[in-house]
Amino acid sequence: MNCPNCQAPLESDAKFCTSCGVKIDHIQTENTDKEPLQATGTATSQTNDYVQQGKEISKQYWHFIPSALANPFAASKHAGPANKINGLITLILFSLLIPLFSYISLSSYFRPPFVEMVVKPFFIFVIFFALLLAVKYGVAKLMKADVSFLNVMTRFGILMVLPTATALAAVLFTILGVEDFSIILLILSMSLASIASLATIFSIKDKAPVKGGLDVFYGVVLTYVAMAIILLIIGDSILYELENSFYGF
Repeated sequence: MNCPNCQAPLESDAKFCTSCGVKIDHIQTENTDKEPLQATGTATSQTNDYVQQGKEISKQYWHFIPSALANPFAASKHAGPANKINGLITLILFSLLIPLFSYISLSSYFRPPFVEMVVKPFFIFVIFFALLLAVKYGVAKLMKADVSFLNVMTRFGILMVLPTATALAAVLFTILGVEDFSIILLILSMSLASIASLATIFSIKDKAPVKGGLDVFYGVVLTYVAMAIILLIIGDSILYELENSFYGF
C-alpha cells in the first residue's frame, strides 16, 4: 500500500504515513449522502490521533532497524521518502544517548545536573549534525549528485543505526555497572559514527554522474575538514561532556 499523499510505501494496516504524516483512511463512507458529523471533543480526538501516529511511527521504525543493521550501506543507497523519519529518529537518539551515558556514569558518584549534562549537550549534538548534513549536502552538489537535503539526511541516518545501537548498548552496560566495557562500547560507537559519515559520501556518489563533478576522494576530504572546523567551533562542549564520562569532574 502507498500513501495517497506522497506515495511512500506503507504497511497494509498503517493509519498514518511515516513520511508525510497524513492520516490514512481505510474505511470509506458507504453512504455519501449522509451529513458529515459535527466535530466533538476536538482536543481529545487530536490527542488520540497524535498517540496513534506515534505508535505507527514506532512500529515502522522497529521494522526498519533490522534491514538497516543487516545491510546499512545497501539500505542507504536505496533510501526513500518513507525512511526520512526513521533516519531523523536515529540521529536524535544518538544525540541523546551520548550525553545520557555521561549522566548515568557520573550518577554512581554524585547527582549531576540533568540540564547541564544531558539537555544542553543534546542540543549541541543536534546542531553539530545539522551543520554536518549541510556540509554533506554541499559536497553532494559539488559532486553533481541528484539528491535533496532530506535524502542526504536519510542516508546518513540509516548508516547511523549501528553506531546508535552500540551507544544504546553502552548506556545499558553503564546502568548495569559494567563501566569498563561500556566505555569501550562508547568509543566504538563514536568510531562507527565517523565511518558512517565517510560511507555517506560514497552512498551519495551513487547518484552522481560517472564523469564530471567533484571526485569522491575530495568529497571525503572536504567533509572531514569541515567536521574539524565545526568541532573547533562547538566541539569544546561535546568533548567536555565526553571527558566527564571517562574521568568525572
